[in-house]
Amino acid sequence: MKLFCCRETAFGFFKLAFRDDNQQTVESCCVAAHVLTAENLRFLAQDVVSCVIGRIGPSRSRDLVGFMWGGHCEYESDFSVLDTLMRGFLNAEMGAEALEVLRRMREGGVRPSLSAVAILFRLLIRVGVCGSLWKVFRDMIREWPYPCNYVFSAMILGFCRKGLVRVGESLLQVMWKFQYEPDVFAYNIVIYANCAGGQTVDTLEWVELMIARGCKPSIVTFNTVISALCKEENVVEARKFFDDVPDMGVFPNTIMYNTMMDEYVKAREIDQASMLFEEMRKKSISPDGITFNIMIGGHYKYGSEDDGDRLLRDLSVSGLLPDSSLYDIYVSVLCWADRLDDAMAVLEDMLERIASKCGRFQLCYCSL
Repeated sequence: MKLFCCRETAFGFFKLAFRDDNQQTVESCCVAAHVLTAENLRFLAQDVVSCVIGRIGPSRSRDLVGFMWGGHCEYESDFSVLDTLMRGFLNAEMGAEALEVLRRMREGGVRPSLSAVAILFRLLIRVGVCGSLWKVFRDMIREWPYPCNYVFSAMILGFCRKGLVRVGESLLQVMWKFQYEPDVFAYNIVIYANCAGGQTVDTLEWVELMIARGCKPSIVTFNTVISALCKEENVVEARKFFDDVPDMGVFPNTIMYNTMMDEYVKAREIDQASMLFEEMRKKSISPDGITFNIMIGGHYKYGSEDDGDRLLRDLSVSGLLPDSSLYDIYVSVLCWADRLDDAMAVLEDMLERIASKCGRFQLCYCSL
């Protein structure tokens, strides 16, 4: 495995070779993991252990823990072997077994990795074993390792994904109690969760609190809020947010412009969308395929077809997009213009061109 150039290839070879899961083979795999760790290939060793654990299941994995612990001293430290085992169980989504390894670490005076604890928390939240999670969290507060921003963010994300947004918000508030300042990632998780739940009022309050406590919003923060406001068809508030972005030291990107232009098109305010499109060009913000789809479609549906044709011609000669994207836009234009037969003809032409290219490639490949 050490001869392969990358971890993914080496692990792929191991999975291909690991066909028999009898006890002797499993023990050989454990020794291989020890050797890989000793050779500074710790992540590959974790891959091997995770694969073996996933194959043999929870009951036999207890013997694996005993075997690896019993023979680890000549290869790696106590922390190294227990961390590998814990991550192996986590990768196999065996939360109870990972908790047992964590208990063994504490009893042996080994400080667990914060990143592994964060992964454990996410797993426990996902499977609904919150009692064990809060016990581990209390142990961290009383003893060690003390939770950091990364661990808090992992917990907030886990609860928000589970739909328990209020628990995630409470955890963010708890961070201040322990003299931690939530970073932009923690705020963005809560802001996104509120937006996804349609709670834009709460979202705006969190943005205000974020700014008041000296945490600078990121481009992701503004994109999330503007997108949520546009989904609620609150274009006035969205535009206000959009105009305030530069005052925060953040500059709108293509995604943000696309969101605003799309909302203006849906509201049939083509002039406003066109003004934003021209503003993009003046500020040298590169439009993408979505931008042109929005603008050309808007002109054809609610504005002037001549303007749509002009924009399509400009796009064709600009070289900004590959031919495949131009075909996509052209088919969309014909559909918007109710020229379905022409759209189908263009689509068939595009597929024929792709099939022809694939045929030439196969011919060249076979001749090598």
